[in-house]
Amino acid sequence: MARLFLAISLPAEVKEKLAELQNKLAASGAGVRWVRPEGIHLTLKFLGNVPESRIPEIVSVVQEVVRKNAPAVIRLGVKGVGTFPPRGTPRVVWAGLTGDLVALARLQQALEAALARLGFAPEKRPFVPHLTLGRVKSAKNKKALLQSVDRYREEEFVPAQAIAIKELVLYQSTLHPEGAIYTPLRQFPFKQ
Repeated sequence: MARLFLAISLPAEVKEKLAELQNKLAASGAGVRWVRPEGIHLTLKFLGNVPESRIPEIVSVVQEVVRKNAPAVIRLGVKGVGTFPPRGTPRVVWAGLTGDLVALARLQQALEAALARLGFAPEKRPFVPHLTLGRVKSAKNKKALLQSVDRYREEEFVPAQAIAIKELVLYQSTLHPEGAIYTPLRQFPFKQ
């Protein structure tokens, strides 16, 4: 079995900016387990534990979806910080995205529909494009964390349209005590 997900990888310079943001938020002293900056990505579909024998069929379907639904490039930016859930006790701290969100949502919806035909349960929650920065593990300094999130809620970290996304990646996630390790299994280039 392989724990799989489809995601968009980010350029190294964007991950550096996100690491700076994580450091600012971590100054709150909150009980958050921060995602390693090299592991920050934009998930479009989490597939879960999948028999390795099914990977070729997944690859074939994703290739077709990308061929039919992905533009040559999706341009994104990073703006704002928030939490899931948005009210009450936070479980996830995230950075928001700007840019070609309609094209991104269209690609995500096409993946969702095609993979549902293979038996992968559709996501029940609406697609909210975001970059997970950390997972809240305790209520320690929760108030300070929320104040820090509010401070950066509208700040632009990477200008809109500055990130040029030209491929989708199938990743395998291997869980470790110090955090998950993501191994790219297959890239799906957008139309050239």
